[in-house]
Amino acid sequence: MIFRKHVNRTDEELMILVKNRDHQAFSILYNRYADRLNAFFFRMLWSNREMSEDFVHDLFSKIINKPELYNEQYEVKPWLFRIASNMCKNAYRKRSFEEAYKAEHMHEEPITTMQQEHALDEVILTDQIHEMLDQMGEERKLIFLLKYQQDLPIQVIAEMLDLSEGTIKSRIFYTKEKIRTSLKY
Repeated sequence: MIFRKHVNRTDEELMILVKNRDHQAFSILYNRYADRLNAFFFRMLWSNREMSEDFVHDLFSKIINKPELYNEQYEVKPWLFRIASNMCKNAYRKRSFEEAYKAEHMHEEPITTMQQEHALDEVILTDQIHEMLDQMGEERKLIFLLKYQQDLPIQVIAEMLDLSEGTIKSRIFYTKEKIRTSLKY
């Protein structure tokens, strides 16, 4: 086997070798994580297989092109999934913008005043929730969105973020409580 000298290395050791332009180490790291990241992206990105494969390719392209972004104090697995989570956030923003643009420019049926008021109320409420989530920090926001926007099970979120299920449940509970009390006028 050509990669025998790297097979037993830790992810962190491999990433240090990748920073030194070791292509064998990159291949092993890719083989360890590509399928898991593909499954993650598939779940996060509207069950779109082609998109998830493109995102895996993009993520590993970033790593091979800019390995210096890896800080040796990081564990590789959470680092990779943090990058993946950020890529998903960008995809959500892009889709949200595209949907808003389409809705604004493609009216098929006349919208009643009541529908407009209801839609406006939803937008305002969604904006308020997102503002609150922004104030709570990235991790709490990520957990909340993974649970309620992407409908991921707590077990999957815990595995993805390398936290216990109890921690995830607790953070969801306190986030919901903070939102609930903040929305009471």
